[in-house]
Amino acid sequence: MSLLVTDGMLRMALAAARSVGRHGIYVGVGEKTGFTSSAFSKYCKDRWVYPSPSAEPDCYYEQLVKRIEEKNYRVLFPMDDITMGIAIERREDLGRFIHLPIPPTESYRIARDKGLSASLALEAGVDAPKTEFPQSLEDVPTLAKKLKYPLVIKPRMSSGSRGIRIVQDESELIAVYSEIHQTYALPVLQEYIPLGKRYGVGLLYDSVGKLRAAYAQEEVRHFPYPIGPSSAVESIWMPDLVERAVTVMSKLPWYGVAEIEFMTDPRDGIPKFMEINPRFWNSLQLAIQSGADFPWLLYQTATGQKIDDVFEYKVGEKCRNLLPGELLHFATNSNRWSMDPPLWAGPSTIKDDIVSWSDPMPTLGFTLSCARHIFDRQLWHKLIRR
Repeated sequence: MSLLVTDGMLRMALAAARSVGRHGIYVGVGEKTGFTSSAFSKYCKDRWVYPSPSAEPDCYYEQLVKRIEEKNYRVLFPMDDITMGIAIERREDLGRFIHLPIPPTESYRIARDKGLSASLALEAGVDAPKTEFPQSLEDVPTLAKKLKYPLVIKPRMSSGSRGIRIVQDESELIAVYSEIHQTYALPVLQEYIPLGKRYGVGLLYDSVGKLRAAYAQEEVRHFPYPIGPSSAVESIWMPDLVERAVTVMSKLPWYGVAEIEFMTDPRDGIPKFMEINPRFWNSLQLAIQSGADFPWLLYQTATGQKIDDVFEYKVGEKCRNLLPGELLHFATNSNRWSMDPPLWAGPSTIKDDIVSWSDPMPTLGFTLSCARHIFDRQLWHKLIRR
């Protein structure tokens, strides 16, 4: 019984390794560097440094298959968009070597596309921002004349808040759209929803597409403040929100996990669909500590074991990403001294994604990774994203 986890730099990779490793499963963790928090966990038995999946996808895949065969891994958890994309693309070949609890190719393509997923939500009867899809740069001036402002320019595929811009008028739209298009081809134009409370709903579907677990959380704090990925979260009980998420996902055949994100529109108080995260999410540790242990459930599902449905969990649990999210939030929030819970709160009030007395070495691993890769912008983006 064994599990291979990619993208060990991410805190969700650490959460997954700890979750499955606690059950006595042999866990290996890979990343482009050996200096990661996950690699230092006592639950990580195999530390693997692989070629860059983004720069050298073929080489990465060759090394992935080689590692799977050498260590006889049974299940693969691709944790990032790039490694998940490679697993999706190579699923027929890769599936000969290892269990892949991942969604169907077309479902994944729709879910990851922020424009298509918003349209999907609207088709399902769930409130979501109205979305326009420019087919070329030449379409933008025409659309700019008829749209209401402010509006949001949003990359169809990106993580966290990267590439998202709010524009106030026609001229700004045309200029900013061309700029974003250079990095993210043909981003969508979306109705602007004023900033409100933000939520995530985690769901797990088994290999026949049956919903087996559901859980909801509220994002308490963020970095970059106030619109970036969450740095502190709290488990909540919102059955109506879970129902909205399930309604959206019912339009897609699914296997594996997904997080559906919502934001309350302060103008009408309705939670509006924002996007689908078609894999594990970075605040995964809170779900685990609340009793919705998605990694262990997914591992059991992938290996054909029977699992109990999980639709109830502990409410009011809190978890944060002290390193570096909460520290950066504190540094940039003018109301830092009124933070609730405060930055200095202990584990009896709010637990941490990385810092743990029962598994202390990932904290050292994180510190070493910061020192080793202090000038690597790509890895820093990976550390602070959702």
